[in-house]
Amino acid sequence: MTFPHNFTFITDEVSQDLEVIRAFVREFNLPGIELRSLNGRAFKDLTKEDVASVAAMARAEGWKVYGCSTPVFKCNIDDPKGIEEHREIFKRSIDVARALGADLLRLFTFLRLPNPTEPQRLRRVTEHLLGLVELAKGSGVRLGIENENSCLVGGTDEMLGILSGLPSDSVGAIWDPCNVLYVPDVPPPAPEDIDRLASRLFHIHLKDSVRRAPATPGALLAVGTPVGIGDINWRGHLQALKRIGYSGMLSLETHWRLEKLDESMLHLPAGHAFSHGGDIASRTCMHNIRALVEMV
Repeated sequence: MTFPHNFTFITDEVSQDLEVIRAFVREFNLPGIELRSLNGRAFKDLTKEDVASVAAMARAEGWKVYGCSTPVFKCNIDDPKGIEEHREIFKRSIDVARALGADLLRLFTFLRLPNPTEPQRLRRVTEHLLGLVELAKGSGVRLGIENENSCLVGGTDEMLGILSGLPSDSVGAIWDPCNVLYVPDVPPPAPEDIDRLASRLFHIHLKDSVRRAPATPGALLAVGTPVGIGDINWRGHLQALKRIGYSGMLSLETHWRLEKLDESMLHLPAGHAFSHGGDIASRTCMHNIRALVEMV
């Protein structure tokens, strides 16, 4: 694992403007991008022209698109209409991934409910995810499940529980240690979690936060910081990744701004308001990441 070869970033954490994104890639000599919202449009609303412009720039710049950050299954498991809408988003996302030469689509595991690992519910989640595996068959696209505080899979045990019922060749973890900080009643993430997830790791998201007591009922349990100064032991996590021989990508998902983001934007990140101030914040984090890697 070396910088910059194993590092990328989620596009809208820097800008909605492809030219600004290109400048950021060049500044840090990165090998490519992870695509989310662009031109003010959420990933699910990207036009054919949006996708074509990304594909053209990737070809011209020699980039690889390391993943497509879809919102698939960040919906209610008891909402059949919502689930069907997300299956349609997934079908379109496969086409986007293939057009961009990307082999990884990010998924979620439905909105969080009490007792998230209840066996019957876990079976239902598994069945829905297996349905997506079937839709993706033959596409060459892998499915990456991200742990997310607002979803049923938030911590390590929950991730291992859902992955145990899914094929290891086509479904793995997009692991975000920082998201664990936001999950109520779950211990902070530890570098040892990497060892437990090692055989199923497809991709890593990098961000940092400080856990806190919520200021108001229902508020987030943590507040974003630059990578390296929050409660995530990123040096320890990078050492753990090195120890297991991880050779995949680590993708910056900054989520911190000099002017604090409204918490509502963090649930479904997209658009100009979300990206405002992202360029300088992500530049700070990327410098910190480079320094951390040099210490490992």
